[in-house]
Amino acid sequence: MLDGVGISWPGGSPENTGLILALIVGAYFVVLWFSAVVWTARDIHQRTVEPMAQLVFTLIVLIFNFPGLVVYRVLRPPLTLQEAEEHRLESSALMRELEQSPPCSRCGYPIAADYLACPKCTIQLRLACDQCDRVLDPDWRICPWCVAEIRIPSDDAPPPPPSAPAGTPPRDIVAQASRPQASQSASGATSVQSSRVPTFD
Repeated sequence: MLDGVGISWPGGSPENTGLILALIVGAYFVVLWFSAVVWTARDIHQRTVEPMAQLVFTLIVLIFNFPGLVVYRVLRPPLTLQEAEEHRLESSALMRELEQSPPCSRCGYPIAADYLACPKCTIQLRLACDQCDRVLDPDWRICPWCVAEIRIPSDDAPPPPPSAPAGTPPRDIVAQASRPQASQSASGATSVQSSRVPTFD
């Protein structure tokens, strides 16, 4: 019994109680260790078909336990076999679509149906609707989806006048302010010329 308390040790003595606790903690870590090994074996089988890689990674976790699991998480293939196959199919479908699409008229790069410009030479190939953002053909005059009129930018249109920098007064104010100065300078020049004309008495 505990000193002064009528409670006995679970194992009958402190040594037996410590042994029971050690067995419980040890069993807990053994279960975690076994679970890590099983998870590693299943995960590596989903990521590679190489028997040697599967065996090596499983042994790393089996021997080194949780540090080995960390090493496996760092060195394992980034994609599973299913993810790699899906990525390959998507890439193949994209390349097939690009090969079937007409090439760019300038550089010959394959152009997809929804491209507005060539990603290689940056030439603009199609327009986008201002209302629904659908891809439009340059020969169309209205959008077939939202019936909005297509505004094609004209190259012959004169460019807009450059805007004056901030703080610059308008031209009419500058012209009005310069007129009195011009009249004053003109009257001053006239008076100077009249004063210089010689007089004959």
